[in-house]
Formats: sequence, structure tokens, C-alpha cells
Amino acid sequence: MSTLRFQILKNSGAGYRLVLGLLVLLAGAGLVAAHYMESRGHQVTGMDNQIVWGLPHVFAVYLILAASGALNAASVSSVFGRT
Repeated sequence: MSTLRFQILKNSGAGYRLVLGLLVLLAGAGLVAAHYMESRGHQVTGMDNQIVWGLPHVFAVYLILAASGALNAASVSSVFGRT
């Protein structure tokens, strides 16, 4: 088994600053979108009096199903007695 070798990243390069800037822009866009959904209400996510399954509900169900699938995959080793 090989050993891990860690290095300290220098934060003075142009590539580092570009990636950092893109990540900050992505996080900012997410915050703006969350604020827009919070301030505009349910019509932004496709919900009204007739349609009750908008984007937040579908996303919550997806996260629940993904977590249960990950739990099933993680428990396979304990079911078959392997560590």
C-alpha cells in the first residue's frame, strides 16, 4: 500500500485564483437563487393550488431515496460478514 503525500498549495497562482473566483461566483449564484425562491414564493418552483409537487418536494424525496440507496450499499459488507 502506498503512502499519502500531502503538499501545501500556494495561493499565489493565477489558476488558483481563477478556480477560487469561479467557486465564489457559483456559491453567490446559489444564494441569489435561494433568496429568489424564498421571496417570490411557490410559483417559482412550479407549485400552485393545483400542483403540490414542486421542486422542493421532489428534491427532498430524491435526497431521501439517495440516502436509503447509499445505506443499502454500505450495509452489504456487514450483511455478508465482511469488514
